[in-house]
Amino acid sequence: MKSRSRQILITAALLVLPLVSHADNVEVKGTGTTQYEGGFFGSANPSEKEKQLALASAKMTAWKNFVARLNPAEQAMIQKNDVAVRANMDRFISDVVILDTQKDLDMKTLTIAVRVSFNDEVVRQFVQGLSVGNGQYASRSKDSLFSFLFMARKQTSIKQFDAKRSDVRQGVAAGSVHADGSVSAQVMLQSGGSTEHKEDAVSWAVSSSQDLDAAMGEVVASSGIEYVGYDDIVSNCAGMPVKKFQNEYVGSDEMSPKTRSQVLASARACEVRYFATGTIDTGVASVDPVSGNQRVFVSVRAQLWDISGRLPRKVGSVGPKQYAGLGPDQSVAGRNALADAARETAKILVDQLNAKGIR
Repeated sequence: MKSRSRQILITAALLVLPLVSHADNVEVKGTGTTQYEGGFFGSANPSEKEKQLALASAKMTAWKNFVARLNPAEQAMIQKNDVAVRANMDRFISDVVILDTQKDLDMKTLTIAVRVSFNDEVVRQFVQGLSVGNGQYASRSKDSLFSFLFMARKQTSIKQFDAKRSDVRQGVAAGSVHADGSVSAQVMLQSGGSTEHKEDAVSWAVSSSQDLDAAMGEVVASSGIEYVGYDDIVSNCAGMPVKKFQNEYVGSDEMSPKTRSQVLASARACEVRYFATGTIDTGVASVDPVSGNQRVFVSVRAQLWDISGRLPRKVGSVGPKQYAGLGPDQSVAGRNALADAARETAKILVDQLNAKGIR
């Protein structure tokens, strides 16, 4: 068999965006192409080995498409451990379906299109295991303590303004002198104007962050990261209670400099090294046009800080990102959206901590 028959030509094609088929499984399509010489006695058909090469190429393309949907911290960790990841590829794959097979008799190439189901949770656990000491758990240390403080607020009303149109008309007189000495005058009208668009007037109210804290805490705790709640910082290190400053979020989407300084100082006093702050905004419910249920959008953003030094250093961030939740009423839809947003935000923060060798 000639050497050129062993060369694999990968055609990377994003045939479709990843689809979540059911819990933890993500379906992704991919294509793979290989050159072939045929089977025994000069057959025009590819050999079994050549078919497997094309299939392996298609699976690898699907894997690249799957990785492309992950957050940047996960992508960086996978790229850093590419050899280990490829060696364990079969652990990540739940199912492979061949969608199409095409042969080019003139070019002697075989192309296979597949749909691969990847187990998202298995991939995530594997990547987290690689994050420290080649898969070994880091020793527990006060230097890696992590905590977070997120404020939740919700829209109470939205007032939208129609576009305001201003029209201006102006008359311009023009005169002309005829050969006989007579004079005639003509008045011409010029019109113009402008359209003014006014920003929506949105009213906010702070809301409970208990659901948010519970969803994020569950993800952080299960990741193995040393985590302490902000309430414990308040109790043990003279932290400022949330009730004292939560009204700051009614008219602004961030803490005042003075409040932020006190919050970080108390966390530092409790020997916390990494501290995340953020906001989650819940919108007013609307009707989902497909299901007819109530639909609520949640917007989240976060910043991750290393507060071990005199000045905090930002080492990560999330968003702003939006999530939607459905439910029979506004309350259920809002809680579903909030839970999804909190869990995904916590996963991203955990991945960013893992990328820095923190477990």
